[in-house]
Amino acid sequence: MTYNQLLNRCLALLEEEGPQAALELLQSQKGQLQNFNDAQLYNFAYCLEALAGRTDRAMGLLQEAVYHKGYWYDYEYLMEDEDLEELRQHTAFEQIANLCRQRQQAAQAAAKPQMQLQDVQAGKPVVMVLHGDQQNAQITAPYWQQVKQLGYGLAAIQSTELQVSDGYLWDDEEQAAKQIAAHWQSLQEQGVDVQNSILGGFSSGARACLYAVLSKAVQPKGLILVAPWLPELEEWAEQLEALKQAGTAVYICCGDADEDCFEGSERLFELLDEAGIEVDFKLCPDLDHDYPENFDQLLGEAIGFVKGE
Repeated sequence: MTYNQLLNRCLALLEEEGPQAALELLQSQKGQLQNFNDAQLYNFAYCLEALAGRTDRAMGLLQEAVYHKGYWYDYEYLMEDEDLEELRQHTAFEQIANLCRQRQQAAQAAAKPQMQLQDVQAGKPVVMVLHGDQQNAQITAPYWQQVKQLGYGLAAIQSTELQVSDGYLWDDEEQAAKQIAAHWQSLQEQGVDVQNSILGGFSSGARACLYAVLSKAVQPKGLILVAPWLPELEEWAEQLEALKQAGTAVYICCGDADEDCFEGSERLFELLDEAGIEVDFKLCPDLDHDYPENFDQLLGEAIGFVKGE
């Protein structure tokens, strides 16, 4: 079970069977995970304990995460989330929340754009990839390793917007576009073949990728959008012509069980197809908000599509 699969399944179990079933799954699987955000797993655990009515155990986990692990959580989230209502009655909660606010402010002030490079060489194109919400470059890069077998370097970039320890966002699309453009320029200066390079992302990272092209910050050969989160799609519809002007082909993949992103993915495909933009849509049956299990294969299809093969 992947990190994304575990979080999705825990949320489903919480709704279907209650917090205890979700907590048991979390506890049984977390030791087998690779490439995950431990702070977020603690968050799930103390929320589930609180929802199960075990406030003392929930506070113990929160204290362990903050005092012993050094993690922090968004202050507004701590003070407003309904799951934590009972914890906010605890005498130690305010001190924890204030410490988290201090750590959050310090972490945000120190955050800088990052790009992790693998097999990047002069004269060779790259696939630049963006993480989803509350994720990071380290979690994201393993999903895209197959591109290195397909003649591309891999560049995993990381936002400067923080929401939790080691968990980043792309909420500010203008800022994201500027950061993508700066990394793109850096790669070009290293001699990378950016004209044939591809931009890809998961969830909110896919949204940031699309906006970067629509705003003309970059002109990649192709976009690979995995479970794209597109709340402003209709507002952006008139800008989609920028994809044709850039000569950017678009490959979309999304699961039909993804309640947040499937409808938007279908609509994006329709709009692009109507506009005469090269687009392909891979429907993944029964897939929730996650990468498909055969993503290596789909990457081959996506890159072949972008190259016109």
